[in-house]
Amino acid sequence: MQRSSALLLVMLSALSSLGVGLLGPVYPIFVVNRLSASYVDLGFLYAVILLTAAFFKAPAGKLADTYGKNRIFMVGVMIGACCSLAYVFTSSLTQLYIVEFFYGLSHALERPSLIALIVDFSDNDKRGFTVGMFESVYDMVEAFAAVLSTLIVSQLGFEPLFIMSSSCQVLTGVFVVKSVHRA
Repeated sequence: MQRSSALLLVMLSALSSLGVGLLGPVYPIFVVNRLSASYVDLGFLYAVILLTAAFFKAPAGKLADTYGKNRIFMVGVMIGACCSLAYVFTSSLTQLYIVEFFYGLSHALERPSLIALIVDFSDNDKRGFTVGMFESVYDMVEAFAAVLSTLIVSQLGFEPLFIMSSSCQVLTGVFVVKSVHRA
């Protein structure tokens, strides 16, 4: 793998993970406190994300093959950025279910494209190792984001956190666009 390609993939992985990871541990608190949701609602909201992603991942992979991995990944990231920002304006559970549907769609567009990019940029005999390294970076950054998010919410509130999450996702999209223009 070329050093610049590897660095780009690590940056994409880190920014994407940071953007999503910032939401992880504090999301249930936001939903319960701000929207008076029940624990059952939390389960259904999470299920909406996962089922939407599961339903759309194969078609999204096909879109990535047809229209380009970078382009489909960028569309997914931008949808995710809009969803993170939408939390600031969400005032009802119905609105939140709609946001979560689009978050699931975002994840469906992002993940197959990103994994395909990793496989494309890796050496044939080191694909497993490359994917493993990518996943390790993703998990480490998400762990860091989990701690960071609790500090941000406790000191600044939810809105700055959602804006930071959205900004990380937008920055990921910018890196994708720059990489497409370089290629």
